[in-house]
Amino acid sequence: MIDSSTAEDIEDLDEPAADELMDGMRTAAGEATKLLRSIGSPHRLMILCLLMDGEKTVTEISDAIGTRQSLTSQHLTHLRLHGLVQAERRGHFAYYSLKHEAAREIVATLYRHYCSPEASGGAPSC
Repeated sequence: MIDSSTAEDIEDLDEPAADELMDGMRTAAGEATKLLRSIGSPHRLMILCLLMDGEKTVTEISDAIGTRQSLTSQHLTHLRLHGLVQAERRGHFAYYSLKHEAAREIVATLYRHYCSPEASGGAPSC
C-alpha cells in the first residue's frame, strides 16, 4: 500500500533499491489493471455483487440481473478465467462463488459508495 511517505522513501534509497521498488510497483500496477479490466463491465460487476451474498447458479444470477443465461455464462467464464470466481459442480448445476479476495474488497467498496441505500438516498441503485 502506498502512503504519503513513499515518494520520500524512494528518494532515500540507493539507485538499485529504488529501481527494484519501482519495478515491483509496475508489476503490481499491471496486476491491478488486469483485475479492474476484468470487472469493468456492468454485468460482471452485478454478478460479483450478487456473489458477495454467497454462491449462486447461472439461473439464479441471470434471473437476478435480467440477462439471458447464455450471456451470464459468458461473463462467468470470463470471471473464472481471470481467477475472480470459482465453480463447483453439484449434480446438474454449477455453483459460482467469489474466489479473489481483492475483488471482494473492491466490489464491497463500490457497493458501499454507489449501490447501498445510504449512497443513493434510501433506495439501492444497483
